[in-house]
Amino acid sequence: MEWIPIGAWIGAAVVAVVVLGFCAYELSWKARRLRRDLAQLQELNGQLVDLQGGISAAQARLSAAGLR
Repeated sequence: MEWIPIGAWIGAAVVAVVVLGFCAYELSWKARRLRRDLAQLQELNGQLVDLQGGISAAQARLSAAGLR
């Protein structure tokens, strides 16, 4: 009968290792995804800055032409 508590502790330890392993996998996967998303957002931000510059240049040309 002494093996029952020992078996329960071993089972609990195995479950804890599995849960911690799954959590570590999820955290690493989410971190990779967030880094990829951040890179995409930074690229989009660069495109938006370029677009803003183009719009400002077009506004300046319109003002210089007296069309505004």
